[in-house]
Amino acid sequence: MQESYLQLRNISKRFPGVQALDSVDLDVRRGEVHALVGENGAGKSTLMNVLGGTVRPDEGTIVLDGQTRTIDDPIASMRLGIGFVHQESSLLPNLTVRENVFLARERLRGGLLDANAMRREIRKVSERFGYHLDPDARVSSLTLAEQQSVEITRAVLSEPKLLILDEPTAALDDSEVAHLFEIIRRLREENVAIIYISHRLDEIFQVADRITVLKDGRKVATEYVRDVDRDRVIALMVGRVLEDIYPDRRGASFGDAVLEVRHLSIPGRVRDVSFTVRAGEIVGLGGLEGQGQREVLRAVFGDVQAAAGSVSVCSVPLKGSIRRRIRSGVAYATHDRRGEGLVLTESMRRNEALASLEKREKLGFVQRAREKQAVSLLTERMQIRAASMEQSVTSLSGGNQQKVMLARWLMTEPRLLIIDEPTKGVDVGARMSVYRIMDDLTRSGIAILMLTSDMMELIGLSDRVLVFYEGAVMRELSRDEVTEERIMRAASGVREEA
Repeated sequence: MQESYLQLRNISKRFPGVQALDSVDLDVRRGEVHALVGENGAGKSTLMNVLGGTVRPDEGTIVLDGQTRTIDDPIASMRLGIGFVHQESSLLPNLTVRENVFLARERLRGGLLDANAMRREIRKVSERFGYHLDPDARVSSLTLAEQQSVEITRAVLSEPKLLILDEPTAALDDSEVAHLFEIIRRLREENVAIIYISHRLDEIFQVADRITVLKDGRKVATEYVRDVDRDRVIALMVGRVLEDIYPDRRGASFGDAVLEVRHLSIPGRVRDVSFTVRAGEIVGLGGLEGQGQREVLRAVFGDVQAAAGSVSVCSVPLKGSIRRRIRSGVAYATHDRRGEGLVLTESMRRNEALASLEKREKLGFVQRAREKQAVSLLTERMQIRAASMEQSVTSLSGGNQQKVMLARWLMTEPRLLIIDEPTKGVDVGARMSVYRIMDDLTRSGIAILMLTSDMMELIGLSDRVLVFYEGAVMRELSRDEVTEERIMRAASGVREEA
């Protein structure tokens, strides 16, 4: 059995009105990937912030490599051999890769910055893990995956004995996830202890050795991954089995076509795509990443220009600006809620009201009383947890941020809701809430066009699935026909047998 590197004993932390951690124990072994899972609010972030030095526990003991330690701040955490790759980027966008990686720990030579030494160290780590980072590139010019590479490089250069990865795949495509898993395996072989936090249970079963489940600030269980399955983990997290997560849509009824897409083409991305979405229906777009699905969504919303084809809502052709399409009843909840979907510096109220200001204008002024009433009603309807509607949206959990983004579009009174990755970065409990909201919307007659990379979500929610391959619809599957095998065959370019 591997030797424990980290032992947390009876860690408790209370914030005003909230017992965030209640006597939590955790041990992580050298050369182990230890998954930490639980709903938002289960205590994962608080527990990791104890290790990161930003939260001091009220009670409990931290043992690192056999010695009891006190972690007063992030610098002390790093010096004790703890590396942290956060879910949300902690990089400074206006600085270069080199400046971010060596911030507060610059290499000196003769009392002066040794830029060349820092460049060499970055290139060495990049080559070791198969990255191609330019040390002098400005972080703002990098993709999200490249920015995560910088975060990992910074953590690895501190030579951590314990590495914490918080939702590391949230911004990655399938190939980038595979690359990250290879890096994790190399670090595990080098005897690094790894804590892996993710809402994506399929990933945990691929990469983790053991799994600890937190619920309401308490440890529920620690199990070897080989001894549990997805259903068991979900039951531990939320007290429900997998079959209860998705709404029962077998008796759903549909009206006339709301969205009609005919012969849509975008050079190099989409080829002659046609389909409809009816009132009260959820149509899911499936297939491997980058097969044209997202371009179709954006073309319907007007964010991408199609070279050929037509898009109509309720038999009226959609033309012109995004604003005109919103007026025509089209809403689009993006996959990148923090980058594109929300104004993080603003309140929940202002975020929810942003897309429908025209509906509450009078003589050029927004009627704040009407706005507050509308926001209050939607906040209650969608069960958004916040201290008040003036709370900053950046302080909300991922699930509540997702609900705020959906609430914004519901305030436009849409006929068609386009929703891209409806539960990205959202825990199982919040997912169930989002699914219920989507089901309720269809029962009120709204049509939903959905793109998700989560296979179970695609199957569990969709009334029909359109599987894309190389920019075209390879196969359409009804709810009665859809299976994981059929989706994957079509996504791989295998045509249906006659």
